[in-house]
Amino acid sequence: MKRYKTASESGHIIEATPENYEQIARFLNQNNQIHRHLDWFGTLDWLGYQPYLLLMENGKIQAVLCATPENDQSSWVRTFVAKKRIPLEETWRQLLVKAVQNLQEKGINKLAALAMHTWFEGLLSSSGFKNRQNIIVLEWGGKLPKKIVKNPIITIRPMHMEDISKVYEIDKVAFSPIWQNSYAGLVKAYEQPGISTVAVHQDEIVGYQISTSMTIYGHLARLAVHPEFQRMGIAYSLVYDLLRQFDQQGFWRVTVNTQSDNYPSLSLYNQFGFKRTGEEIPVYELNL
Repeated sequence: MKRYKTASESGHIIEATPENYEQIARFLNQNNQIHRHLDWFGTLDWLGYQPYLLLMENGKIQAVLCATPENDQSSWVRTFVAKKRIPLEETWRQLLVKAVQNLQEKGINKLAALAMHTWFEGLLSSSGFKNRQNIIVLEWGGKLPKKIVKNPIITIRPMHMEDISKVYEIDKVAFSPIWQNSYAGLVKAYEQPGISTVAVHQDEIVGYQISTSMTIYGHLARLAVHPEFQRMGIAYSLVYDLLRQFDQQGFWRVTVNTQSDNYPSLSLYNQFGFKRTGEEIPVYELNL
């Protein structure tokens, strides 16, 4: 039986730099095992930020692990790619140890990952990650509620680029660190084709939603209300206005993702007739 070398026997780890761009791009296009995080950024967008690690052998990439932080408390495994011929678990563990050291030095206390593949979920489970919750997918049935619930002191208007700073402030106080978006992430989301709106009270933005669209398919990507203005029907107003616009444009399918234990969100979407599609993505976390 052929014996493969372990990762520690065959390679060494280096930190990726922008100079590695072309080499990483070629590696990503090869027939490798690959995990990519679900966000607005591509793997190459994170070059220049750490931890972004390459396992090298004879000048060639054998594996890539990118886990650059979203904020000053938490991070996601953004990419893990490995050649199929190398020992997967040993490669993952070697890169993970180095990445965790880097994150701990930055003061990051939590590393999370989406287990979108069985093989990747196995790696997470075997290295101390715990399944804390799942992301579930809901789909709108296409009918608007007959009873319209509106807060008369709130105005819904289109979002503008100059609103992002305020939207970012709301995002930070509305979500726990692991679910917060960076300023750059919100800009990326806003720049996608779709519908983005803000809820305004006395000239101050108190809530927002960002949705994307493709042909006749829409997706509610982000929804948040400042904690001081929650339970006032603002999230309802934002979703109603969004679905009304999608309906007017002839969209026949609108989806949204939320955490399986986010009961306020589940209750809100239930009011609009959103139903579970059966799609679920396990969320794993590692306390550092």
